[in-house]
Amino acid sequence: MNAWLVIVTVGIGSYLFRLSMVALAGPAGPSGRFERTSAFGVPSAFAALATSGIVAGLSGYGAGSIAPLAAVGVAVVAVRRTGTPHAAMVAGMPTLWVLHALLPG
Repeated sequence: MNAWLVIVTVGIGSYLFRLSMVALAGPAGPSGRFERTSAFGVPSAFAALATSGIVAGLSGYGAGSIAPLAAVGVAVVAVRRTGTPHAAMVAGMPTLWVLHALLPG
């Protein structure tokens, strides 16, 4: 099977899957329960990606593992203080970059 055929088929399937959700919610509009639960989708996905990245980046206990853990701590504090998820990126990423630049390993 050609690799491009697989890529196009998966792309069309993904598009149709997304379109089906819009079509199902379109005529009647989304329910209140759907609205409440969908608000947690993006934070949950970001938390899963961040956790897997942190776990993959921790190759033992040493100076190299301090930067990601400190950045996560700073991000959590920033979100708790401001109540906005954007604060995690604004505070956590610069912390990660600075600590990677300053710490050995």
